[in-house]
Amino acid sequence: GLRPVRPGEVRVVQAAGSGDDAIVAVVRQLSGRRVVVTADRELRERCVAAGAEIRGPGWLLGLLPG
Repeated sequence: GLRPVRPGEVRVVQAAGSGDDAIVAVVRQLSGRRVVVTADRELRERCVAAGAEIRGPGWLLGLLPG
């Protein structure tokens, strides 16, 4: 399994095939709060079903220094 994510940590995962499948798999493997940033409707639905919170790209861009 994957080690827990520390608060404030961003995890980058290389996808061997489908990126969406890899994201959903990581959401399922981790416990606690999981946040996925995507505008893709199907991926949003799959991640929510797997237990993640969803944020849109605008949310993430708003966090970055201008």
